[in-house]
Amino acid sequence: MTETPTLATLTEEQLGELISDSHAFRNQPALRTCLFPPCMRQYDVISCMKGEAPPRPEWSGDGWRVLGSAALAGGGHICPEHVAIVTAHMARPVEVPNGRWMVACACDWMSRPQTYGGLLRPLWEEHVLTVTGALTAPPAVTEPSERLPLADHTEQTLADLYELLEDTDADREQTHDAARAMYKAWDWHRHALGGVSRAVVAVCNMMRTSADFLDHRDWMADRIDAYLWAVLIGFDDDTLTQVAATHRWDEHRVKYVREMRALLAPITTAPATDKES
Repeated sequence: MTETPTLATLTEEQLGELISDSHAFRNQPALRTCLFPPCMRQYDVISCMKGEAPPRPEWSGDGWRVLGSAALAGGGHICPEHVAIVTAHMARPVEVPNGRWMVACACDWMSRPQTYGGLLRPLWEEHVLTVTGALTAPPAVTEPSERLPLADHTEQTLADLYELLEDTDADREQTHDAARAMYKAWDWHRHALGGVSRAVVAVCNMMRTSADFLDHRDWMADRIDAYLWAVLIGFDDDTLTQVAATHRWDEHRVKYVREMRALLAPITTAPATDKES
């Protein structure tokens, strides 16, 4: 067993080794691995942040990208070779009723609901590998053309049927809870939007009354008044062009006014009704 040298017995060679070890300990690389499943490339994030050369050339951070915490599994790092494929299939976790989770991919693929959130990333990795051709796509589940006679059933086939029945019951409950949640959200937004519509229509009616009967106010004279009228009630194309020229609105302001008016039009414009014949 090697004895620890003391200050009296410490040699210059041992002192140099201690200093070298201390520098290596303080400057340890912080390696990050690519998020793409089979890729084992790494880069030194500390050297990249400091703008220094990494300890090894293959640990360079040039071209690497970072996914934020909102992405699946809290984000990650992507090497330059796989930036395109990972970005095209960027996934996020989605919470569904009954405390389950599923993966929503940017390509519109979605996984089956899972009770354990730790399964989401493996499911996404399997999806990415299937898309790139590294894995063979599993066969689609189809209904059998003929029912298996009871005498031909085995313990395994019966277990599969019971498992499918349990999944169907769980899916039915989840569908019911999801439909109820969507109805509650729709009902709340319906009442909220109805109140907003009444308030905006009341303001528009007061503006029309002010222009026609009360004080014959000219809502085109002042730039703020003209802007409010253009957004809440709206001008025709010729009048809007005239107002824009009067108040020196550029094309971007005119485009913005048109967009805001289009958003409020369903609220402030009464729907057309068919006349009974």
